[in-house]
Amino acid sequence: MFKIVIPDSKTWKNLMNAISTLIEEASFDVTPEGMKLRAMDPSHVAMVDFEYPKTAFQEYECPEPTKLCVNIGDMLKLLKRVEAGESLELSLDKAAGRLSMKISGKYTRRFSLPLLQPSTTEIPTPKISFDARVKLDADSLSDAIADIATVSEQVKFEANPEKLTLSGVGETGNVTIDFEKDSSSVIEFQVQQESKALYGISFLEDMIKAGKASSKISTIEFSTDKPVKIDFELPLQGKLTYYLAPRIE
Repeated sequence: MFKIVIPDSKTWKNLMNAISTLIEEASFDVTPEGMKLRAMDPSHVAMVDFEYPKTAFQEYECPEPTKLCVNIGDMLKLLKRVEAGESLELSLDKAAGRLSMKISGKYTRRFSLPLLQPSTTEIPTPKISFDARVKLDADSLSDAIADIATVSEQVKFEANPEKLTLSGVGETGNVTIDFEKDSSSVIEFQVQQESKALYGISFLEDMIKAGKASSKISTIEFSTDKPVKIDFELPLQGKLTYYLAPRIE
């Protein structure tokens, strides 16, 4: 049995949107310490890693570890009309095999979702060392990716001790965007050695669009021809991280 209360249901909706960019069914691990999810997209090209400690919730009751698997698309349909400031209570109806949702604002709404069979496959945390780490304003990163998407289906990341460059080439032209280390959009800049890698832009667009709805700061980490890691800082020590495999030129 468990019960959690999120003070602003729109915050939860944004997080579920971020997860839904990669997966349709979400299997949450709910423990006395907090809630987390780690899942890969069906093609195993991208991964999402989400974690919220119990301190991030207005109320949190979970006496024993529980696995919750639900269809994220169905949950988002029920959350479609929530407004900022409405609280959301999630609880488990074990006898009925359903997740109960209570939204409280001007009036009270109650919904429930059927629980699905959770996957027994454990996905380990990727153990990758990165040579480049740049913390950016999330809106600036989103704008850069959107600019490149106008001409290309992939984006090249290049980093040297002075700047991070994102670029794309297509039949209609090319786009190059530089983030110098002293740029107003750059919060932290660490490049141990020059790095470059190529990534599919459709995944990046979805990840960054969804992530920036929950966070104003994003951190990019990558090395030559290795996966890119994109972190979004969530309120109250929450974590939303994406990994995306590189394309080979």
